[in-house]
Amino acid sequence: MRHKRSQGTLPRRAALKAGALAAAALAGGRRVRPARAQDDEPFDPGGRVRIDYDETISFNELYGYPPMLGRVEGWVVRVVAEAGDYYNVIDWVRYDEVLPIYAAVHAESPFPHNDVWFDIGRGYVHSSMVVPVREEFQQPEPVIGDGFWGEITVPTSWQHWEPKLRSQRYFDLAYGCVFRVIDRADEPDGRAWYRILDDISPSSSWWVQATHVRRVQPGEFNPISPDVPPEGKRIEVNIGEQLLTCYEGETPVFTTRISSGTYFRDNEGNLHQFNTPYGEHIVIRKMPSRHMIGGEEIDDYYNLPGVPWCTFFTHRGAAIHGTYWHNDFGRPRSHGCVNVTNDAAKWVYRWTNPFAGYEDANRRTASEEREIATRIIVTR
Repeated sequence: MRHKRSQGTLPRRAALKAGALAAAALAGGRRVRPARAQDDEPFDPGGRVRIDYDETISFNELYGYPPMLGRVEGWVVRVVAEAGDYYNVIDWVRYDEVLPIYAAVHAESPFPHNDVWFDIGRGYVHSSMVVPVREEFQQPEPVIGDGFWGEITVPTSWQHWEPKLRSQRYFDLAYGCVFRVIDRADEPDGRAWYRILDDISPSSSWWVQATHVRRVQPGEFNPISPDVPPEGKRIEVNIGEQLLTCYEGETPVFTTRISSGTYFRDNEGNLHQFNTPYGEHIVIRKMPSRHMIGGEEIDDYYNLPGVPWCTFFTHRGAAIHGTYWHNDFGRPRSHGCVNVTNDAAKWVYRWTNPFAGYEDANRRTASEEREIATRIIVTR
């Protein structure tokens, strides 16, 4: 379950770039103030401040930079003095913290599949558990008819039970989550809220701040390479190489690293296999957003709302889908699905047949469409 509060960090070099605090909030009535324990405490630019996107100030408003941030997705992640010096720990960052990313560098790594480190100003973190994100606030829009698809565009938003800042909140919703926006409500101070639809519990109250949600445009669903005959498209998933490649005829047109299924041990040491199923499959269903829950039987419970751009290829739920909870592509670590980045999942969603349109919340492949459905071949 994703429920921890967001934390931010301010490296010392940021003090040279950080000016006065912004005097007014963006549209939606957010108050702007540094989130400190007490308002009369001196501001320490070398320490840590809380970035709570619900009620205070944004990272970019406070620091004036940078365009790329990282959201920590490990419970505890080490900060080292130099890239590659894994055991020279100078600090720790924790789940849900938001970090600046100045650069990505290749250096020695204890993880053979991934030698990328992120420079966060006061040290380096390994990239596997820091997901690159952005902070982009949106202008609230009216919600008409059946609404629209929306994407979270800040490092962390929150599900509230009511369209009120002081209402109870539950899930923390990460950058890149996708939901159907079905209603809007505004507080007296002007803060706008969207009601989003959860596909597992559609009657539940899920409200998020409207400034945190980008409207996904219908053109973003347009098919890629629609002129290629359906039989000319196929996907090959190589488990040994941890690669997904899309082919048009014999020409590879897209490739990306993946995290496929693996095995898990429960608390009693019993082994449970969750391998991505080998063999030839076809696209059987598409969903722009899916709430994925499971893992109880192996004491590894997960509860992931708004998983984006899901292309299912087995009736047991194996899918190619976006991933906002790790950046550890290149090794098996899923419960049977094919984890890829959100952008890669969206490309696959649009490229594969049958086509799923803007209003297709759950596009199933009909029996008469099986011959045109894109093949997905999983090999060792």
